[in-house]
Amino acid sequence: MSDPQTPDAEPAAPEESGAPAELDYVEPEAEYVELEVAEGAEVDERGPTAVTTKVRRGVNMRGWIALGLGLGVILAFVFTYVFPEHEEFSRGQVLGFLLVFVTALTTIIVVGIAAIVDFFIGRRTRKITLTREQ
Repeated sequence: MSDPQTPDAEPAAPEESGAPAELDYVEPEAEYVELEVAEGAEVDERGPTAVTTKVRRGVNMRGWIALGLGLGVILAFVFTYVFPEHEEFSRGQVLGFLLVFVTALTTIIVVGIAAIVDFFIGRRTRKITLTREQ
């Protein structure tokens, strides 16, 4: 058996620990999660009672997609009924064509804007303390 307190020890194989493989604890990779023991936190057999980590706010992409879809539908209706009717196509055909292409185009543009906003908002990180209930 390996000692869980030593960082260089390899984890025990599932058959050695007696637990099924899906129930074994998987140590998070350090490059994805940066945790530090908080000041004044106690460390027991389950780990520290409080840790500090960095978090960042992200953009709600569903809202931006909905905005792009709504804007595209409104623009399709405006373009269909503002301009004179075409001789070869009915207004319904023009509306359908514009709904498909204008809505897709506006959604792509708005999601691009959201990605740029997310890039600048994502730069700001802050440290928070996570505490574990006893």
